[in-house]
Amino acid sequence: MTRRILPLLSPALLALLLFVAFPMVWVFRTSFNELAEGAYIVEAMTLENYTRFLTEPWYLVNTLWFSVRIALLATAISVICAYPVALYIAKTSGLQRNVLMALTMAPLLIGLVTLVYGWIVIFRGGGLMNSLMIALRVYDQPVRYMWDIKGVVILLVYIGTPYIVLSLLDSIERINPFLVEAARNVGANRWTAFWKIVFPLSTPGLYAGLVIVFSLNFAAFAVPLMIGDSNTQMIGLVIYREALLNNDLPFASALSVIMVSVNALLILGMSALAGRLILSRLEAKR
Repeated sequence: MTRRILPLLSPALLALLLFVAFPMVWVFRTSFNELAEGAYIVEAMTLENYTRFLTEPWYLVNTLWFSVRIALLATAISVICAYPVALYIAKTSGLQRNVLMALTMAPLLIGLVTLVYGWIVIFRGGGLMNSLMIALRVYDQPVRYMWDIKGVVILLVYIGTPYIVLSLLDSIERINPFLVEAARNVGANRWTAFWKIVFPLSTPGLYAGLVIVFSLNFAAFAVPLMIGDSNTQMIGLVIYREALLNNDLPFASALSVIMVSVNALLILGMSALAGRLILSRLEAKR
């Protein structure tokens, strides 16, 4: 069996080695080098690039913690937006389902740069967003979305929601509809039936979506670059500035390693939390 599977996996394993493993090893090694005058990289084995970031409160608060907060906020809003959509699509079929799935996946089918430029037209002072909100009397004066963190969060939610919808759909469609119907028959309202039955049983899909979306939000680069202001300190954008604008590859490499490590630790934390939630639900049923 192994001899049959290995040739099929070989292209994927080779791609992972060439485009993931080797670049990460190079980045990790570069993070221990030093930057000399004239932007020359000197081979070394120093922790200065790490200590520069980890011992500086400004970086920890305004870059690392700021990126985590924005990623958590955008991910949480994406979950709130995704659940009603996933629940509704799960009840549809035929042409209606196909149309809804196409609309849900539309943000994933458009190039990111093209997508962001489209939202720039929506976000600008006299754009669709402000015109609609003023027409609906939500506010009287145009609100600044361009070059502001509000626009960054809105766009991250727009991009992240489809991933969570697709992940939730797989879990929701596996839930026996008679369970919800039985709960309603014994007096549970819609919210109680959702919280006691649908939510626990859809946790695996929710966790998968959270991992994908949080990782994308935490390492976001194009959206903060094109929508955020020049002082946006999300860690992906800081890495870009250090590598391409300041030409400090060792420090940028150290930031990349820190970003990947923090992302992995947070994902492990979410995994442990999801595991405890599932176990507590199972124990409660016993």
